[in-house]
Amino acid sequence: MGTEPRSARAASENLSLGIDPDALDSDSLRTDISRAAEAPGPQPLEAGCVRAAYEAIAAAGERAEAPDDATLVSLRAGAGAAADAARVADEIGAGAVAALRGAARAWYPYAVESESAAWRAGLRAFSETCDSATESGQALIVRSVEAAGQAVRDDDTATARAVDTFAAELKRRTALGEDLPAAWSGAARHTAEVAPDPVFQTVVDAVRGVLRR
Repeated sequence: MGTEPRSARAASENLSLGIDPDALDSDSLRTDISRAAEAPGPQPLEAGCVRAAYEAIAAAGERAEAPDDATLVSLRAGAGAAADAARVADEIGAGAVAALRGAARAWYPYAVESESAAWRAGLRAFSETCDSATESGQALIVRSVEAAGQAVRDDDTATARAVDTFAAELKRRTALGEDLPAAWSGAARHTAEVAPDPVFQTVVDAVRGVLRR
């Protein structure tokens, strides 16, 4: 507990909120304190956003061309199952974290066998990291993508390389001040050039459209 008088501490706290009692009359002071108290905190992810993203991925999977049948199944069946899981979570009010984890688990069985370990690890790391109410949606998404990249970094597969490349580029661009939609688009283009993977590219291209809504 501080040793300074309460009045001094209160003044300091008010100033930290942008409130200067000496510059305001009593009515204005009450209004300003009320406004500061009502200032919104970080906006958490919502299940509806997760649902929209997975529904966009599933739709993109239906339109996508794939180099082999297994990849096509992963895109279409896996993304469709994930979208269904996210929809159910949204409809029952389960929240974004439950929607993400349910969607990830629903996709697991359909991952291409040679890429399944990386796909599972990336999905799990992303969904489990998105469990915070202390960050804005943008910051949380970037951190979750970074967690996915770290989870697959030691896996020498096309999927792992794509996830790791995308995560690093997204973090770099947002650190430079780009907003999430612009950074996501740039990271998607960069990944398509240096670490192409058809399933992952379909996913990030579909989510890009949702971010721009």
